[in-house]
Amino acid sequence: MKYLVASLLCAVAVAWAAPTALSAGCVEDGEPAITIAPSTLLIGVEQGSAVTVHTNIPFGSVDASSPALNGVAACAVFADNQGDLVAKFSEAAIEDRAAPGTMTLTLTGSYADGEAFDASDEVTVKVWPQPGR
Repeated sequence: MKYLVASLLCAVAVAWAAPTALSAGCVEDGEPAITIAPSTLLIGVEQGSAVTVHTNIPFGSVDASSPALNGVAACAVFADNQGDLVAKFSEAAIEDRAAPGTMTLTLTGSYADGEAFDASDEVTVKVWPQPGR
């Protein structure tokens, strides 16, 4: 009986997850998109030593040596659990190009077939600790 219940729960989980799994790795409307972490860069504070870019671009379709963020080459590129490209960049190198306020970061690169891609996201940049405090 417990095997029947476990099998039914597994079937329900697979049926629920299937639409999500099928949409993984899709570049919606043919446009790559990115999300940058952290979304707030604190100049003067190490936040893990890397700026991470998550994309909706299938990792297997990318020339892994090509990703750059505002001209900074990636330190690491790999696939996330959805099979999409994730790239890490030196936090210090990105902060060297930053000024307080809102900053647009643009990921550029090439697909394996040589076609270029780009996608942008905005981050907030703050100096920390704040002067005068």
